[in-house]
Amino acid sequence: MSIDKTTIINWALTDIGAGPMFSVDDDSDLAMQIANTWGRTVDHVFGMHDWTFLCVTARLRRLADPLDNGWKYAYDLPSPRLSNPLAYRCGPRRSDHVIRDFTLEQDKFCCMEPQAWAVYKTYKDPDYWDPAFRSAFVVALAGYLAIPVWQDDNLQNEKLQQAFGTPSQQGTGGMIGRLMAQDKASRPVGEESLLSEDPLTSVRPTGATRHVPWHGSW
Repeated sequence: MSIDKTTIINWALTDIGAGPMFSVDDDSDLAMQIANTWGRTVDHVFGMHDWTFLCVTARLRRLADPLDNGWKYAYDLPSPRLSNPLAYRCGPRRSDHVIRDFTLEQDKFCCMEPQAWAVYKTYKDPDYWDPAFRSAFVVALAGYLAIPVWQDDNLQNEKLQQAFGTPSQQGTGGMIGRLMAQDKASRPVGEESLLSEDPLTSVRPTGATRHVPWHGSW
């Protein structure tokens, strides 16, 4: 069975006792509020963390003529995307040199490198979401729907705490917080980490190879 926006919304509505009442063909005021709540929840939850299942690495298309701003090359930024790219590199691998000297203008990426790749987040349909993320998102959406559907502050607080943790945890607790920690821990570490390109940790003795971090090399 395909899992789409309507399915997720109706799961969330069922979670707060309203039942599967949403349809994309419904033009009522409540249906519009529910659809708007969906959009705001997607923006919030997707923006909280650089979810790996949303990340894409793609080569940027270089413009034939650079912008008149002093940079040698200009590239189109990837589209569609959820935000500005997370990183720019000279190649597609995590171990490739990170481009740090650049500017963004007119939705273009400008730098001095003849080739560029970007790592960015893009929207994916619920069918492609990680199952654990999908489950946590339903709880978060249920919390945000408690007000337009039932005008119930207590129900909203209960669901949002289940999804995000207590207010003091500032979104790092609950189901979403645990998933963020797991997602972060699942990423590659070591030489291919972006940390190896950090100017504070990439200092190395004369003669060392480019991608070997200095710490532990003495």
